[in-house]
Amino acid sequence: MLDEIEGAMTRGEIIIYIQAKYDIEARQVIGGEALVRWQHPVRGLLGPGQFVGILEEKGLIMHLDLYVWEKTCQFLHRQREQYGQVLPISVNVSKYNFYRQNLVNLFTDLIAKYQLETKDLQLEITETACAEDTEQIYAAVRQLQKAGFTVLMDDFGAGYSSLNMFKDALVDIIKLDMGFISSDEINAQRSFAIIEAIVKLSHSLNVPVIVEGVETQAQVDFLKSINTRYIQGYYFSRPVPEEDYAALCQTAALPQKKVSE
Repeated sequence: MLDEIEGAMTRGEIIIYIQAKYDIEARQVIGGEALVRWQHPVRGLLGPGQFVGILEEKGLIMHLDLYVWEKTCQFLHRQREQYGQVLPISVNVSKYNFYRQNLVNLFTDLIAKYQLETKDLQLEITETACAEDTEQIYAAVRQLQKAGFTVLMDDFGAGYSSLNMFKDALVDIIKLDMGFISSDEINAQRSFAIIEAIVKLSHSLNVPVIVEGVETQAQVDFLKSINTRYIQGYYFSRPVPEEDYAALCQTAALPQKKVSE
């Protein structure tokens, strides 16, 4: 697989799917998240779980990251050329990238190359990465924010969540993971109480929350009841090819909107 993936990028077999993010109060798409797929000529469409872990293990994930960032910027550029405006799309930034000396320049160069604005491309880092080398990563986050980028903390609640994370990780948006909700009724109620507490704390700190992994009407109703506004998950849209995501946005006739506003 390591031998194949380099050629796969050259041949354009590595593609992006985009999963929409929704404002359930305004009933609008507010943007999306770019997710990688491999259109393998023999094995079919492969999800990231089938190849990203190998690249991380071998320290080769940064090459794939850069490829996905560029593909995302190309898509955003086409959208701006066609419609005059775009909704922001976030890309994942693996922890190894925070040791690049030129990380900020990589992103600003991509923005300039494709005639975008920094608000068009949002950057997602994982909670786990923040817990491993806080000083290095927080310094890089501050530099990216100073350059004008919006930084999201992904998978919050799935790893090392703590009050210190809220205090120290000065990210712009929290993405709260619903994946830890138990199927057991008693434990599920405890999980819901924790989600409500996190949402309230985020609101008090003026940090927007996107709840991800939303799959059922019951979850949507609960999130509405605790004043959660932004969600992402299969309930509204699975990750879809670029053209399907573009059609989804245009069908909804959406105005330009940034979640942090």
